[in-house]
Amino acid sequence: MGKKILVIRFGAIGDVVHSSIIQSAIMSQYPDSVVHFMTSKMIAPIIERDKNLKKVFSFDMSKKDDFSYLFRLGLELRKEKYDAVISLQNSLRNRFLGLMAGGKYIPRLSKGAKHATDAFFASAKAVFPDLQKPKELKLFLDDGILKKVEAMTADFPRPFFIMSPAGENDKFRKGRIWRFERWNELGNKLIEKYGGTVFIVGSKPEGELHRKFIDIKNAKIFSGELSLDESIHLFSLADLFISGDSGPLHIASALGVKTLGIYGSTSAVFCAPYGQNGNVIQTPYECRACDSKTCSKITENETYTPCMDAISAENVFELIVREDLVD
Repeated sequence: MGKKILVIRFGAIGDVVHSSIIQSAIMSQYPDSVVHFMTSKMIAPIIERDKNLKKVFSFDMSKKDDFSYLFRLGLELRKEKYDAVISLQNSLRNRFLGLMAGGKYIPRLSKGAKHATDAFFASAKAVFPDLQKPKELKLFLDDGILKKVEAMTADFPRPFFIMSPAGENDKFRKGRIWRFERWNELGNKLIEKYGGTVFIVGSKPEGELHRKFIDIKNAKIFSGELSLDESIHLFSLADLFISGDSGPLHIASALGVKTLGIYGSTSAVFCAPYGQNGNVIQTPYECRACDSKTCSKITENETYTPCMDAISAENVFELIVREDLVD
């Protein structure tokens, strides 16, 4: 029997992508159900095309502490008459909205989770006990945007290697970033062996750094030039997407392209790109997967951690060749 469900997850991008496994599973087994999703206004475009969702609520994060905004939103949710609210962030704000919405309130259930998707999926199984976990994630594309991006890249030779060298939260998650020198070395090795093109992606502030430090043959730097939606469609064209543990990596994984994650302070198991096309290389450093936002082994003014420095460009290149990650 179908039910009406609200899923709440405001961020980060990778977590919202991972949580899409819930609506995918529900609608596959219970097609007469209705699933709504609430996320931040910035992230909402990623899932608004999801055919498994009937409605997406865009939450204004600038008003996250505005009680009147939360109360009005709660009243709007109550009108939907949900059977259950699955909250994937155990915060007071989420609990308030869930209680206002009515129905059974299900918090994030992470006990025993081996992968980030397990923690989200356990909450869904509290509503549908026999729910089966999909083996892949799926993001949906817009044909018009895809054609536009295909036209932008039509004159570049294949294969397409897409690299995301840095994230906006680098200074807070230093154990996720790799030196630009390593990206340059890896990119040039890939071009020398396979030919093709390296596309560099990132935000506008990152683009300033990329244009200053990236020096790869046959490279095109798109950082800061594309919208989030255009970037997603570009990711879908990758023959291989390479990144540290980041939102773009998990987006690419959900698009079904081959991905390779370079992992230092985060777990190459729990945080790995999900699905059969996901690949990882984990640092051999002794304190790997510490999951700390800071590193006691470097000063506040240093950027690169020993765990990420322990992974050489040669290590990554050899894995790509050994595992035949490039067709």
